[in-house]
This record gives sequence, C-alpha cells and structure tokens, in this order.
Amino acid sequence: MSSSVLTDTASSTTTGTPTGRLYVAWRDPVSRAMVPIARLDRSDTDGTTTYEYRYLRAAAASDRFRALVGFPDLRRAYRSNDLFPFFENRLMARTRIDYSSYLDALGLAVDADPFEVLARSEGRRETDTFEVFPEPTLSGGVARCRFLVHGVRHVPGASAAIEMLTVGDQLAVLPDPQNPADAQAVLLRDGDFHLLGWVPRYLTELVHTPLKRLGPDGIEVQVEHVGNPDGPVHLRLLCALAARWPADCAPPFRGPDFEPVATR
Repeated sequence: MSSSVLTDTASSTTTGTPTGRLYVAWRDPVSRAMVPIARLDRSDTDGTTTYEYRYLRAAAASDRFRALVGFPDLRRAYRSNDLFPFFENRLMARTRIDYSSYLDALGLAVDADPFEVLARSEGRRETDTFEVFPEPTLSGGVARCRFLVHGVRHVPGASAAIEMLTVGDQLAVLPDPQNPADAQAVLLRDGDFHLLGWVPRYLTELVHTPLKRLGPDGIEVQVEHVGNPDGPVHLRLLCALAARWPADCAPPFRGPDFEPVATR
C-alpha cells in the first residue's frame, strides 16, 4: 500500500470515561441476517452520565422482531443514569478470576470502562441472538473502527494461521460474493494467503464503499491483538480497520435503517 491509512490511531486502552454510541443487532431467525434494531447513546455532562436507548426503524419494519422485555415500547426513548440491565448482563463480572485475561484478549486495560468493554466484546451471550457494536468514527476523511474477526471456527486452518500473526501485521480484504449466507461478505487473509475469517456483517459497508471508489489503497486492516489459542474462539483476533471515506458519501451507519423511531 502506497501510504498508510492507519496513522495516529487511538490507543487500545481506555484513558478516560468515553462518550459514544453502541448499536444492538438481532439475528433474524429466517434470513439469519444480523439486523440493527436499537442504539444506546451515552453522554457525560458535568460529571453525570446518561444512557439513552432507542429502537431503530429497522426493528419497527420487521414482522418477526419482538420488543425486548426491558424495552417493551418501540416508540419510546428510555433513559437512565445507570447502564441498563440488558447491557450490564453482557459484561463479564469483574470478580471473575479470568477477568484480566478476558480484557487482555480484547486489547484493553484491566480498568477499562464497561462501555468500552461492550464496544470491543460485542456483548455476546450463548443464550440469545444479539450482538453489540460501536459506531465507527469519521475524522479527516478516514473512517475507523476495531472489530473481532467472525467465523474463525468455520475456516480450516484459521486458528493456526492466527497464532503466527503479530501486532501490526497487514491483512488483505477479499469480497466474498459467492457466500451463500451473505453476498456482501468480506473475508480476511494474511500475507501467506491463509484465510482467517470474516469482517462482521455490520462493517462490510466500510470495506465495499472505499474499494469501489478508491481501490485497494482505500482500505487497510491491521492486527491489533492475537488472543490465546485456548481462549474463546470469537476472541482469537482483534483488528483495526481504517477506510478512506469519499467526501460525497454519507457517513457510515446513516440512512433509514439506522434512524431511531423515537425522537428526543
């Protein structure tokens, strides 16, 4: 690549109380697609933290989605000074003996803020079909985010190849239009042409848009953390993505599906 997109990226550890936005995705039981159905906004003003949960229009448009128990009204904005139980229950307890190892696998410091842990870990639970993911940042014409590589367990040899990676290694993105589950799927491979897994579905726009408009120099993916091979497979590989974003394109995560149903 002629010039690096990933210059001056933020530290992988939390240095203060973050303010930001997380989205909730739900797996449609019929299409198997991950549908963004809600967003959680966090604001910090004069030492007071406020969380706001609102459903997205994509949730209201789905015939199969049912409102969550803690948020029964699709048209209401829910606010709290504490993290809602739906999200709190997706965090590993700090008292667990393996908590520090878990944070290390996410590339975070042991004192990382819970909101950042949610953003990095995807808030996955074995018992449901939801994931949590952060909104990419867009600054200076570059969209950035971090993500856990998906589907490692389904790629033969991926785990062994990941073990050979080091922080800072460049990974190539490969559109996977023949994927039977998702024609927009994007594979990742290392410098030795080993396939490693997929970019999460909710981030594939960040790959396809710059590739179509700017070519291969428009996107860069680097290894940020390699997890323990004996740990959870979904924590095996953490990457940082940076995409040169065309000035005439709407920012990522905009459009009707990402609009909240409730207005403030």
